[in-house]
Amino acid sequence: PELKPEAIKRVVGVDVGQRYLAVTFDTNKTAGFFSGKSVIHRANRYYKTKQTLQRKGTRSATRRLIVLSKRERRFNADINHCIAKRVVIFGSLIGLENITHNPDQIKLIQLGHEPSRKLSKPHINKRIWEFTKLHYFIDYKAVLGGALAIRVDADFTSQSCPRCGHTSKANRPNNGLDFDCMACGYKLHADLVGAKNIALRTLLLRQDFERTGRLSTVPDVSQDETKTLD
Repeated sequence: PELKPEAIKRVVGVDVGQRYLAVTFDTNKTAGFFSGKSVIHRANRYYKTKQTLQRKGTRSATRRLIVLSKRERRFNADINHCIAKRVVIFGSLIGLENITHNPDQIKLIQLGHEPSRKLSKPHINKRIWEFTKLHYFIDYKAVLGGALAIRVDADFTSQSCPRCGHTSKANRPNNGLDFDCMACGYKLHADLVGAKNIALRTLLLRQDFERTGRLSTVPDVSQDETKTLD
């Protein structure tokens, strides 16, 4: 990586979620929320319109479908650009989830579709691809902006307690809208939990980077050494 260990001034975790397109938390204890409400509303509208056009199957419907798809791609790219621009700050080590094969994350990426309908595998893959695009924008802007984005393990980031490490579905009562650790009683805004855990895992990698000069995805330090975020 271009970013040297001594040049890292900030570690930030970026989590994609249900109510927000992205939530961030950094070592300055600064949180960022990027609402997905309007984006999901428009994505649902695009989805329904495209289904209607596909059912028609006429030439004019096909032409409209092509135009609509291009418009949707431009809209998504603009949203990703805006989020990435705010996430990337000079001297930042940015932790992104490795979501490609994470079953827990599959549940979180079902955005832009009618809630009452179960998504097929192609739709799930499409949502992974769109979040991967957001990661690509962050990667790209990090290179240009004197920062570095890395992938970290995303398993159980929404269920693990950032304070004691206890992991359980029971930590997310009220249909996952709250976070209340069953072991130590730690409470936190539910949408911040994932971002904070990703930041903690990224901090472990940073500490290992400082010791060894190598940025490994398997840090040789313990979670107890990341208490600076508490």
